[in-house]
Amino acid sequence: MLSLFKKHHLTAFFVLYFIYTMASNFVHPVTPAFLQMINCSSSMFGFAFAAMALGQFVTSALWGKIGDKIGYAKAASFGFVGYGVSALIFSMAKSWHLVVLGRFIGGMSIASVSVNSMAYLTSMDAPIEDRNRLLVAYASLMSIGGAFGFLVGGLVGDISLYYSFYLQFATLIAVAAGMLLLVKEHPNFEKSTEKLTARDVNPFAQIISASKILNATILVFLIGAFLTQFASTGFDQNFNYYLRAKFNFAPSSSGMFKAVVGVITLAVNMTINMWIVKKTNISKSLVATITLTALGIFAMVMSTNQSSVLFFALTYYAFYAMYFPLQQAVMLKNDDNSSKGAVSGLLNAARSLGMMTGPTFAGLMFDINPDYAFITFGVALLLGAAVSYANYRMLKKRGID
Repeated sequence: MLSLFKKHHLTAFFVLYFIYTMASNFVHPVTPAFLQMINCSSSMFGFAFAAMALGQFVTSALWGKIGDKIGYAKAASFGFVGYGVSALIFSMAKSWHLVVLGRFIGGMSIASVSVNSMAYLTSMDAPIEDRNRLLVAYASLMSIGGAFGFLVGGLVGDISLYYSFYLQFATLIAVAAGMLLLVKEHPNFEKSTEKLTARDVNPFAQIISASKILNATILVFLIGAFLTQFASTGFDQNFNYYLRAKFNFAPSSSGMFKAVVGVITLAVNMTINMWIVKKTNISKSLVATITLTALGIFAMVMSTNQSSVLFFALTYYAFYAMYFPLQQAVMLKNDDNSSKGAVSGLLNAARSLGMMTGPTFAGLMFDINPDYAFITFGVALLLGAAVSYANYRMLKKRGID
């Protein structure tokens, strides 16, 4: 593993990616208070996040092709810049219009980072076991950095809500510069010679053209990815506003809770997940951990006081920290040695659909009863576990363990 870091410049990549995951969450703990300040309705938190997810969906396939053409590190750096600019647009909002615009541009930018950073790792010349471990580390950084970014953003937001936006902008611009200067493409990277056309902007056309690699096994995997993303993103957004509405959490309090989540995520991924990747069939383990995540939601909904709600929420996040990296690793089993950028683009598109529908559903249900949304997300996870089991059976029939 150490030789991989020397050969592929992974130290710089992971350091910059960790900083990005922190910065991308600086604004989340202040968003509920910010939307209240500009007199947006409760449902706006769902629509704003859905706008971000829509931006990801419409550009995921395009960014995958751009990465295949110009290099994954360079393409990701454009995403960092765009996301920073989107934070400034969001901060200037006085009504819902700029909120939605800023989030949409942010989603377009995040798509580049998500697609091309994953493609950067999966395209390296290394044994699949090593790439699996790197994907666990990659997904772990996403959760850990996000949790501590939540804490930093909350503490800064207690001083001024606007400072969190400005900090996000400055940090992301610095990360973009670092990615361009410090991260090199893999020695085996070959630029695609395929010309980009107007058709590449159409995500539906890209999904249709991907039928060359979209067999039944990959399709089932993508359905599972959609269901789990619908549930996890919807839960996260619903819970963030639930804490403020029910327990009157300040931005810093929400940030401290997410910091605890970060510690749990780090512990789980450095111990249990590494053992799972090394000693078990990751497809079967994925089914088990998704199921346990769903049970964590149901236990939280049945809780009657703040302490038990927070305890079972932490239980949910612990199991989520286990299944999300495993899902990344299972993707490698389903790619059939196809273009990594194209496969990553399809996965990101499926997740983006979940990210659009989950928070939107949570926002619409919030004023009725947020528990109804939580229950729906738990059911979606159980369905995701069933679909993931079907994917495992299909892979096994093909002789892929």
